[in-house]
Amino acid sequence: MGDVLSTELFYGMILSGAKQVIHNENELNQLNVFPVADRDTGTNLATMMRYIVDNLSITKDTQELLHQLSQHGLVGSCGNSGLIFSQFFYGLTQHHVAEKTKVKLHDFVEMIALGYTCAYNSVSNPKPGTILTVMEKWVEGYRESLKNTRLNMVEGFKSSVAKAQLALSETMNQLEVLRLNNVVDAGAQGFVNFIEGMLKFLSVGQDQRALILAEQSVVDNLAQLSHEFEDVNELPIFRYCFETVIRAKDENALEPHKVKLEQMGDSIVIGRGAQLLKLHIHTNQPEAVTQLLAQIGDILYQKIDDMLMQYNIANLPRKTRVAIVADTMADLPLELIQAHNIYRIPLQVKINGNSFLDKFSISLPQTFTYLSNPENRIGTAAPSAALVARSFQFLQQHYESILVIPVGKALSSTYDVIVNQSRKYKDKLISVVDSQMNSAPLGLLVAYANQLAEAGISHEEIVVKLESARKETNVLIMLNSLDGLIRSGRLSKSMGFIARLLRLKPLLHMDAQTNKPKVIGAAFTRKGGWKKLTELLKKQQEHNKVKSIAVVHTDSYEHGEIFAKYVTRQTGLKPCYITHASSVSAIHTDKNSFAIGYINQTITL
Repeated sequence: MGDVLSTELFYGMILSGAKQVIHNENELNQLNVFPVADRDTGTNLATMMRYIVDNLSITKDTQELLHQLSQHGLVGSCGNSGLIFSQFFYGLTQHHVAEKTKVKLHDFVEMIALGYTCAYNSVSNPKPGTILTVMEKWVEGYRESLKNTRLNMVEGFKSSVAKAQLALSETMNQLEVLRLNNVVDAGAQGFVNFIEGMLKFLSVGQDQRALILAEQSVVDNLAQLSHEFEDVNELPIFRYCFETVIRAKDENALEPHKVKLEQMGDSIVIGRGAQLLKLHIHTNQPEAVTQLLAQIGDILYQKIDDMLMQYNIANLPRKTRVAIVADTMADLPLELIQAHNIYRIPLQVKINGNSFLDKFSISLPQTFTYLSNPENRIGTAAPSAALVARSFQFLQQHYESILVIPVGKALSSTYDVIVNQSRKYKDKLISVVDSQMNSAPLGLLVAYANQLAEAGISHEEIVVKLESARKETNVLIMLNSLDGLIRSGRLSKSMGFIARLLRLKPLLHMDAQTNKPKVIGAAFTRKGGWKKLTELLKKQQEHNKVKSIAVVHTDSYEHGEIFAKYVTRQTGLKPCYITHASSVSAIHTDKNSFAIGYINQTITL
């Protein structure tokens, strides 16, 4: 082997390192107390490494291999440590390798040195005792090994890994939160796991290398750890861990905006790749951050974690053994979601090629601003598979089982995306119930499932009760116009023209046969529409099919409250909650629309 790494050997070392991180996912989560004790560093790093394992392909050109690694690392990265890690990979590409098919030891040292420099420069406020500290000591260790001419590449690598391991143990004394919890930094541990995996591949024989490369699936380490932590009482300063990938011609496009970004949050890390930029930030203003980024380039991908909810789930006594999960088409008030730790997966809003996260990085008023311009290309999409997988990876660590109630299968591909990801968790009970609904009635079904879970009802029994409740759940909707249905392709333009000509306000409900919205009447005025909706609701009351209702609207807060009071006066039913519709719902319904979701179950919130 001498002092040369072949491209094939380097490829194997990368995969081995990635798999070593994946194997240690749960251990890394348990170590995660910095910067926020949300126990997801392992999940973040494992998600990135899975993406690399799935997408990295062998090549004889080392430079091409490095560019692949950089690109996949950036796109697949999650969280603070993940993005820093990706910038280490990006730094490897900044050193030109003279030989296409091999890397000399001197080149390798220069590559990892540039990797560390890029990683360090990506962090707005670097701190000792983190992944950066371990990277630095590893590079220093390798440089020292070069001075000993008697060491070959394997011995030199082993010596440098030992330096990194020592630096890792010292992180405990460099950050107060690590010392108090008697743990090392989770991100630093993940990096050590990676280089240990590389060393493992480098040190073994050809047969053992072949076994590592042939491994089709990476088995997670599900061993229960007995390590006890002291209580971490510090809540996250900022609620959301927000990441965005944008396409920009200039890799320094974010530099002039750093001051603004620092005013919006902290833990800022900027990742660079070939015409791609990735921003990681902890913030309470994902919408404002998104609006800034939209001025710089095309928004290709967004990821968001509710760190407050993750903190509560990971550190506080849980109210249920079953994780209740909804998507953002379940129109529930944020305060209700927070109070009951209902986990949300956002659908995507697509505008002029940009991808936004429903209810997180785009607001209802912003959506209507875009809709007001007929030149804008506007659509919706299911949640990304990566975001769904990430949610499952976090929840399966903290709950006995997971129950997902997404928007109806006939209404969106969201159901199929979630089902496909759930099948990957053979050892965890995950059920996905076809709600056949969206918006207000979907929210009621989710609230009902949560009520049952908090009452201690078993997972299996909740599913049975949901299936029953769904049959007596529906919605009454008054649209201000048919523009939204026409825009979504659910109604012909000719029908829309007639309705617009007559100034009709269509009334709809969910058809039991097709599980799709069906026009059941019309009104000429808002007041007339409200009257007809309540009359239809009274008819349902007569058949004893209404126990609880919810009001959802795309109008002003004041008009929403007035409508809810009107419904109560006419029917005697007080809504469980009143809330705005999601952006996805609004795109299909338009402004100034009102809906009453109802269910034949008593829901107390």
